[in-house]
Amino acid sequence: MNQMTLKELYEVGCSFEASVGTGTKSERARIPKNSSRIILNDELTNNIINFNKEVKFLVAGEIWCQDYQLNGSILKKFMDLNTNFDMSVITMARGKKYLEPILNIESAKYPLIVVLDKDFNIIGNFQERPNAVKMAESFDDIKLDYYKGKYLIDSANDIWNIIKNI
Repeated sequence: MNQMTLKELYEVGCSFEASVGTGTKSERARIPKNSSRIILNDELTNNIINFNKEVKFLVAGEIWCQDYQLNGSILKKFMDLNTNFDMSVITMARGKKYLEPILNIESAKYPLIVVLDKDFNIIGNFQERPNAVKMAESFDDIKLDYYKGKYLIDSANDIWNIIKNI
């Protein structure tokens, strides 16, 4: 089986904007809506702005996926606040073929966001949805709120909790 390193996967990926550009008109239109709904508290905003280490997000996801649209928008917000953050997007197929074995994960949930330091060491990963949504008794009960962006802050906090461990 062919293998790729994290660095090779990162280099073969594309920017968030390029991945969004491959979507349909309605998929592309959701990104500004999601971005406008991201309201970070002052503490988290300041933590992101003042973070002085380089972080790379290697994301396996695709624009048709609403979870990718939501959580990709969060990562874009981190990058807008601090240039120490960067993102590269690969397809879910590459995630399944290459990332899952590297992470020793079977049947990952997508999008799969791998948080890397500047040397491509794995800091942690985020799969599909924030913990608050995963722990809900019934996803159906919160699904509409989730897709309307009411849990974006939870995604941001979960991702920050991975990053702050660098």
